[in-house]
Amino acid sequence: MSEPVNAVAANLRRLRAERGVSTVALARDSGVARATLAQLEAGRGNPTLETLYALANTLGVGLGDLIARAFEEVEVVRADEGARVAGAAVRARLVARLSGRGGLEIYDLALRAGRRQRSEPHPPGVVEHLLVHAGRIRVGPEPAPVELGPGDYARYAATVPHVYEALEPGARATLVMETPS
Repeated sequence: MSEPVNAVAANLRRLRAERGVSTVALARDSGVARATLAQLEAGRGNPTLETLYALANTLGVGLGDLIARAFEEVEVVRADEGARVAGAAVRARLVARLSGRGGLEIYDLALRAGRRQRSEPHPPGVVEHLLVHAGRIRVGPEPAPVELGPGDYARYAATVPHVYEALEPGARATLVMETPS
């Protein structure tokens, strides 16, 4: 088993146990097939970004809580490392999870031109921060996303359906997901 798959398996089992939720209940409430959930908990499978978000939202945790490996004394994440997830338009790499007053997850995003990624609402209080490094991107709440270019920053509540869309090839950004304490 690969490290990201092992992390998802261990984290799913731990989070389910902490909440006293059965696989049947988690599958039902998240809309993820029970067989898919069983494969993930066994360290098999290749879940989509949508599947991981459905599980995270149902468990009331951030995506990073599902995909990150345990923290070490000194953590270095090389450019070819980090848990990776992909959706229709976005490829993301978890760079770090920070805790304190709330939680922060930092993602390195690569967006595919000509495709739109729709994300379901996250739990109450989740805010996303996006800083564009290359290309032009349309991002934010689904009814009124904003267009950003290199160096532009946007902050928006992620508790409503929201979108990510590259308007040209080579779009790159850093996404920081802020979760309440």
